[in-house]
Amino acid sequence: MESCETELEKSFIATLFLSGGRVSEVLQLQAHHFDIVEEEGLVIVRGAPLLKRYKKVEKRPDGTWITESQDVTRRPFPLIAQEPLMPYLLDRLKQVRSGYLFPSPRRPGRPLSRAWAFKLARRMEDASNIPCWPHAFRSWRASQLVSDYSFELLDLIDFFTWEKMDTALGYTRRGPWGLAKKMRPLPQYLPQTPSREVT
Repeated sequence: MESCETELEKSFIATLFLSGGRVSEVLQLQAHHFDIVEEEGLVIVRGAPLLKRYKKVEKRPDGTWITESQDVTRRPFPLIAQEPLMPYLLDRLKQVRSGYLFPSPRRPGRPLSRAWAFKLARRMEDASNIPCWPHAFRSWRASQLVSDYSFELLDLIDFFTWEKMDTALGYTRRGPWGLAKKMRPLPQYLPQTPSREVT
């Protein structure tokens, strides 16, 4: 985040990570997709664009299928207001009351481009020496949801509106450190300190 040069860039990166959306999906987000529930400390995202969904239309003689894209959206999912990156997103929502969250200054009525997002990620990588590409934020978010919030397979499927279990399986495999975290010693396994008698 320190390598971002503007508040716009910071809010985009925050939204890219927090939503776990693809770059094109995040660029198409609009203010009306976000429902701020202050008393609960939540932001509920509703009707977020969901790309790369296709329907089989006709089978070709070679066995492959002709497909057409479907106009579908993600299931509603929550964001927790206390998460470290949320202030960037909330500030953006205060600035943009309607329309695209990240509008293009050169193309009225349209969002910023994928090329802009990829250039930003490349600059962040150069500045931070952390391998950084737009889809990495989606991967990092899925891993963080498992690590910090103990998301299980079905939780990830609900959050991302994934169709295939294989996608979620890759993130729910915790490895030895993740398993150890879930196996923190129960009180009955902790060494007991003998009580001292008062004399």
